[in-house]
Amino acid sequence: MKTRCLLSSVFLAALLAGCEPPEEAPIRLTSRERIRIDTLASQQIDGLRPIMDSICDASYQEMIERAVDSLVKERRAEEEKLRARIQREQQ
Repeated sequence: MKTRCLLSSVFLAALLAGCEPPEEAPIRLTSRERIRIDTLASQQIDGLRPIMDSICDASYQEMIERAVDSLVKERRAEEEKLRARIQREQQ
């Protein structure tokens, strides 16, 4: 299950990375067309939501650990700078 979700997310990322932004075209949509497009987009998003949720569930713990490690690393670097500055000022 996790492998399938991972493969799906990799495929989605590759698909999105290969897309080029479309050229601006002067398109006028009626309100009925806008509503239809919004409905179709919502349906597509709703279909992807379980996949996106499973990807988040699968990678949540790893993301938290990376974020904490990053914060700890930054705080240690700040502490080292402060200690070095205090040591220079004392000399």
